[in-house]
Amino acid sequence: MTQQLIAHIQQLLPGFTIRREQLSHFFETIAVKKDTVLLSEGATCDTIYFVNQGCLYLFYDYNDKREVIHFALENWWLTDYKTFCDSKPAVYAIAAMEDSEITCLSRANYEAMLLQFPVMALYFNKIHERAYGAALYKQKTFATTSKPDFYNYFRRTYPVLIQRIPDEIFASYIGVSPEVLRQLQAAFVS
Repeated sequence: MTQQLIAHIQQLLPGFTIRREQLSHFFETIAVKKDTVLLSEGATCDTIYFVNQGCLYLFYDYNDKREVIHFALENWWLTDYKTFCDSKPAVYAIAAMEDSEITCLSRANYEAMLLQFPVMALYFNKIHERAYGAALYKQKTFATTSKPDFYNYFRRTYPVLIQRIPDEIFASYIGVSPEVLRQLQAAFVS
């Protein structure tokens, strides 16, 4: 368990008093290389990931193409929330977009930790509320905004993130071909 994760918990739960040593055995921190697949579609989803450094992305394969639906940067959590709760086969996959350091929490350790430290349920509830809100906002924005307007919105709202995302992955995320993305990029510059 990293100091970064403790700081993130303290940010969302002011007055958090559980010592790091009491929680550390529930977590495992690992380094993963760019393009490492952490979860494959159809595999059992039994881990939730906290990004200390780097970037992960959530996707599914469709017609031999990765369809990207979400990113997780530093201080974000990511899993296949559809199947993490019931250990069914994953409907999404997770991969590292960059060399990354991540802290892993297995489903078994997640449940054991919540039983031993119920206040952590409040922390994860805040995480899940934010994630769900962001997913709903993206869905609305996607449905009500043209591709050029969505690109411009994303570019202005997340200028650092857009520099980190490879064009192929970002094109998939906004639902356009790489060629259309190049046109949007050119139009944004002019």
